[in-house]
Amino acid sequence: MTATTTTNTTVAVAGGTKGLGLTIAEALAIHGKHNVVILSRKSTPSLDEKLPARLVVVDYDNVQNLTEALEENKVSDVICTINAYGSSLPERNLIRAAENSSTTKRFIPSIFAGFAYPTKLVSRGRQIQNRGARGTGEDILIHTAVYNGMFMDFYGSPLLKSNVGFFPMFVDIANNVAAKPGSGDQAVVLTRVLDIARFVVRILDLAVWPKESYFIGDRVTIHDFVNMAEEARGTKFRITYDSKEELEAGQVTELPCYETTFAVVGKEMTKQLFAQTGLWIIGNELDLRPVSTLNETFPDIKTMTLRRFLELSWKV
Repeated sequence: MTATTTTNTTVAVAGGTKGLGLTIAEALAIHGKHNVVILSRKSTPSLDEKLPARLVVVDYDNVQNLTEALEENKVSDVICTINAYGSSLPERNLIRAAENSSTTKRFIPSIFAGFAYPTKLVSRGRQIQNRGARGTGEDILIHTAVYNGMFMDFYGSPLLKSNVGFFPMFVDIANNVAAKPGSGDQAVVLTRVLDIARFVVRILDLAVWPKESYFIGDRVTIHDFVNMAEEARGTKFRITYDSKEELEAGQVTELPCYETTFAVVGKEMTKQLFAQTGLWIIGNELDLRPVSTLNETFPDIKTMTLRRFLELSWKV
């Protein structure tokens, strides 16, 4: 599994103008081994100048357009980070284009999850596995599903640069409050987005891809998470507990930091999402414990601990 490729390739990052995609594109540019293009629905001159790679405008509703873009740019690998607000059609079209493209051999779908969401695997992983556009089994589009836990960056502050916006759940560090799901004894895996990008870049160097790629930034219980946040802030938090029964009923303690998400996503939908995530935590589903991880494959990548992340973000 540690054998690496040596051929210089062109990598396309779909959704590489912001968030995780931008961080991956930046890491690829620093790595310097691959040619890089960023796929985007539109071009904005002021933004394009700041991007770490050349931007290629594509129509995610048009498989032929996507196929031509991949072939014209001689794209061998696609990293998909697009988020179409619940619709998987843009990504499915990109998968079909990668299947049709004569130059494209490998695809990383937009999973980057805390655990193996069955619906995502059906719509993305199976779409790739059932591929038949080019015929033989040896010609199947190579792919790996990435599992990294929750984004640590969701809990950051402007003091620590990140391309990913803040999206705190259960621990409201800015307001010194927390609402622990269940007992708070369950562990979750969190990984800094920059560390995710580092691992993804190194996956491209592997000659053989595993069907699933796991890496662990840090593993902490919710209790320890809150304790670390209190230490970083230098104050005790006001703590409440949401029981399994309350979460099953869609009831969550409304922390002050949720107001921003309520305004964008809607209050009821946000509460449903947070309640479900709380149930996943109680069920230990966000405590990734795979047989093997890329941490073992690439021991030189030293991931940031949550304690250090919180200190850099919140300790002044």
